[in-house]
Amino acid sequence: MQKIKNLLIIANGQSENKTFIKTLAKEADFILALDGGADRALKAGIMPSLVIGDLDSISQNAKNKIGQEKLLKVSRQDNTDLEKGLDFARYLKVPNITIICAQGGRLDFTLSNFSSVFNYIDKASIVFKTSTCDIFPIKKSAKFSCPKGAKVSLIPMGTTTGLTLKNLKYSLKNATFKIGQTAVSNIALKDKFEVSFTKGQLLIIING
Repeated sequence: MQKIKNLLIIANGQSENKTFIKTLAKEADFILALDGGADRALKAGIMPSLVIGDLDSISQNAKNKIGQEKLLKVSRQDNTDLEKGLDFARYLKVPNITIICAQGGRLDFTLSNFSSVFNYIDKASIVFKTSTCDIFPIKKSAKFSCPKGAKVSLIPMGTTTGLTLKNLKYSLKNATFKIGQTAVSNIALKDKFEVSFTKGQLLIIING
């Protein structure tokens, strides 16, 4: 298989508009649908490169259109379809992963998706995208690009220490964030901002 640099994962959560999905599909060199995410892809006019999962939610119509050779059934039930897809990406050493249609529907699935992805970000750059926001899971300091004036929220996934924010309206320096503490609707003062910390895990959500 040719080296995959930019992987688009289409999950089976709330769908997005066709234009949004098609734009991201054009930027990817491999499109991986997670089980019923295949129906989301086909509805947007996108043919997945591969469908992975336990294949209990993909429609028969989608199976027929995609073909048996592009269906990879992983029967184990101790991980989610997203984890199956990320295991596939890790095996192929994919450096850049974009995940869409991973929110909405069942709340437990949404929360599981945001939580489990932290097990994979040491080996790849991963971002969840919707038509209104980008969501970055991080375990180390990082710099971000966004439109000036964009709203930025930070959600700690455990205790985060030494947290410092630069180029955001409400700055922090060497702060400690714990579960239940959030920094919601901060504002980017420039088209780049920086989040640094010594230990912890964060979701960085950029709106607009």
